[in-house]
Amino acid sequence: MEDVIDRLRSFPPPADTTSHEAYESHAYEFLIATREHLSRIIDSSEKAQSLLDLLDPSTHSLAYLLVLHSYINRIRKRGHNVEPEDLQPGNLLWSRTVLLLKTFDPNQIRCAASEWRSILEFASRAAEIDNKPFLAIRPIRDSIIRMDPTCASFTIAHLYLTRLCLLAKAYKIACPVIDRTIFTIPSAADRLFIQHSQGGSENNAATPSYLFEPPMKFTYADHLQYFLYGGMVYMALKEWSKARHFLSIVISCPVVNAVSLIMVEAYKKWVLVNLLEKGMIASVPKITSPVALKTYKALARPYDALATAFISGKWERLRGEAQVGDMIWRTDNNYGLVQQVLLSFRKKAVRCLGDTFAAVTTSDVSQRALSNSMDVRETERYIVALAVQEGFSTSLIHPSKDPNTSMLRFLTDQSEPSIDLEISLEEQLQSQHQKLELLIRNIQTSDSKLELAKEYISHLRKTQKRTDAASKDAAGLSGRKREQNVDIDEDMMDELQ
Repeated sequence: MEDVIDRLRSFPPPADTTSHEAYESHAYEFLIATREHLSRIIDSSEKAQSLLDLLDPSTHSLAYLLVLHSYINRIRKRGHNVEPEDLQPGNLLWSRTVLLLKTFDPNQIRCAASEWRSILEFASRAAEIDNKPFLAIRPIRDSIIRMDPTCASFTIAHLYLTRLCLLAKAYKIACPVIDRTIFTIPSAADRLFIQHSQGGSENNAATPSYLFEPPMKFTYADHLQYFLYGGMVYMALKEWSKARHFLSIVISCPVVNAVSLIMVEAYKKWVLVNLLEKGMIASVPKITSPVALKTYKALARPYDALATAFISGKWERLRGEAQVGDMIWRTDNNYGLVQQVLLSFRKKAVRCLGDTFAAVTTSDVSQRALSNSMDVRETERYIVALAVQEGFSTSLIHPSKDPNTSMLRFLTDQSEPSIDLEISLEEQLQSQHQKLELLIRNIQTSDSKLELAKEYISHLRKTQKRTDAASKDAAGLSGRKREQNVDIDEDMMDELQ
């Protein structure tokens, strides 16, 4: 056992005595040898636990990851497609997994992408199966930030995080990750980029998430699901602008012949979010495929009809469309959004009265904006709720002793203090400046990666061949051009005339 521990502790080497190339070479040799060695020596759970007890996950992260992965695989094989009790949250194995997710060394973990994905999948799946998704949210979120503080590179952990947050209804916990812009998706060109830019990692906007192996494989659906789930998180927080942005990414993804059902679902929510944010029907992004747009219009007609009724300004028509499509909204799990659209229509109708009137009686509010669906008392309570919950700048007064003659007065002075406004603008400018700097760095990084890609190298070769051929043709014609110089000049003058 001591020999095994010494071997596992042999990596990483002392940082001050190892160059970048030597570190990578040592890491690769350690990874291959340890994988093979652990497959032979770990023949019981007790042996795996004893190895984990003697390893520090913050210092020997790679060794700890490989042992933990072998341990989990052994238990799973014993379970025969049934999740064993040892893998449930709260047990010793779960505690070891969470400890690794919180304390790992990113430089070591990047050496073993497949094992790292397996650990993330285990944490996510175990919490979900046990109906305790909240337990895995913070460890996975913190591991994303620990691996890449900018969160600029998409990983499978992003998808796990958003799904768990939706299941646990813990929406705000995902914001530190989903608020960051994703600039890159790991690809095979990353390895060449690492070799090309050694020693200049401080200039990289997003650190590559692996070293020796292909990146964690993503499917087309993984990418779509992340942005759909992220949009749903923002919808739960009622941040409609961010939700619309995420959904726009999904509906504008390129397609050839078939359109994913995920994209259709995103379009349905996108229509409703536009009504909630702007109160209007918005145009789809210009890069949306015509094939996709045609599919959306065919499969989401009830949603487009609801949006048309909304902008018509007629409450009876909108309510009728909502009632006709009641089963559709429930089947699509969009019933809550549709109800918010109905509430938004009424709020908008009441606010629009302020564009025409300085003051209006409560009975007129009920008649003009609420289609006489409320009496005076209910209308007053509704107006008070708008003022408290939505910051509706109005005052409700009673000009006479008659309780049925209350009046709604719209306040016009809504100016914000100049100092607070300047502070808010300055904070926004600083935030946009930081985002712009990050964007520039990632564009430079992407350009460097594209220059190392096979497609670009093939393009350079073809261009070089065409240039060489053109040079040969020019050299062959140079002698004849000198002989016919006078004739060519005369012909050119004739053409110009």
